[in-house]
Amino acid sequence: MQTHFFNYWLESLFRLQSGQHRLLSKNEQVIVCMTSYPARIRGAWIALESLFRQNSKNFTLVLVLSRSQFEGRLLPRSIRKQIKKGLKILWVSEDNKSFDHLWPAYQAYPKSSIISVDDDKVFPPHLVASLLDAAKRRPGVIIGSRGWEMKLSNGHLSFGEGWERANTTTPTRRLFMPPGNGSLYPPRSLPQRTGDTQLMASICPTADDVWYWAMAWMNDTESFCLGMPAHRPVWAQKKTPALADSAPGPADFSATVDFFDIRSAIVQLLEKPTG
Repeated sequence: MQTHFFNYWLESLFRLQSGQHRLLSKNEQVIVCMTSYPARIRGAWIALESLFRQNSKNFTLVLVLSRSQFEGRLLPRSIRKQIKKGLKILWVSEDNKSFDHLWPAYQAYPKSSIISVDDDKVFPPHLVASLLDAAKRRPGVIIGSRGWEMKLSNGHLSFGEGWERANTTTPTRRLFMPPGNGSLYPPRSLPQRTGDTQLMASICPTADDVWYWAMAWMNDTESFCLGMPAHRPVWAQKKTPALADSAPGPADFSATVDFFDIRSAIVQLLEKPTG
């Protein structure tokens, strides 16, 4: 009951104060990117609104949508109002589900840092500023708000088994950071084959977090985790399936590390003591 009341209060507050929060910056060096689909688009405005309310507003907010899913490009009134406040729509011809919250913007803005976010979270007002501050101190490094420290389970590498929450001391090669919690990808942090959608669909069809992690790992791009607490969920999205709900995380993870033949290298690394 208390959670339900808070979410009702938060949504009402966002609606009431919506006109006070705009993104008029012309800065395209930093892109905050989200994707959604018809079943969730009516609730996506809440996650987007939390980004309009960031302490640092020196960025461009982009929503990636597939033309095939929005006939006539018809969008809810809540999203149209946000377009007037500065939201940009990046229309794509191919529907790659949850993968679209990063790669389309990464390609469209090759000289920009891309901050990837999900459509089912209320992001804290300091998220963007925290990511940018860490990125200034660590140029070229992927910065994530939340993540996991990979661990071996009985000497084996299995997705999520024995893993622990990451923090600022977690070594870069042991980090697994889902992009949707708020992760900053600088230019050239991902290899071009990240966009090989046919390969992606064949070995890692829906687990975008696994795919982007593997691409960065093989690209030898360093990562750093801020170790933030969990973001508050968007209550309206709880009744709808997430784009990655059907992702068999363990199966996709195993298929990916085996296809790229990186399992043994990761195991050897995790066998070494830290510190």
